[in-house]
Amino acid sequence: MLYLQKGQNNTLTLNINNNSRDTFTGYTLTFTHIMSKEVKSYNINTANPAEFAKNIRYCEIELPLNVSDLNYLGEYQLNIYGKPGNTLVYTGIVILEGTVEQPFFTQYISPNETNENYIYIQD
Repeated sequence: MLYLQKGQNNTLTLNINNNSRDTFTGYTLTFTHIMSKEVKSYNINTANPAEFAKNIRYCEIELPLNVSDLNYLGEYQLNIYGKPGNTLVYTGIVILEGTVEQPFFTQYISPNETNENYIYIQD
């Protein structure tokens, strides 16, 4: 589960590119609100370092969310598709919170290069 803050730059740390990093030129992030079924899409260009960064274990996607981008707070279904071809590479739940930052957890990324798991420690 991912947490996003409305009206801020959000960094998504994912391991979607391990088997396909050279084949995709971009990603389409599709957010579907669970209750209202509102759908919003964002395109990420892998050649743009302001939007996408990667290393051997994971990639980071910068997603600037304006206050008017996603209309509803709460749960969204996130599907990420690789372009070209619209191949589904990630699916998950995203919690969109209000404009006030409230840190609920500390993200710990293991220094072990072969370990791709994330541990979230509640504050």
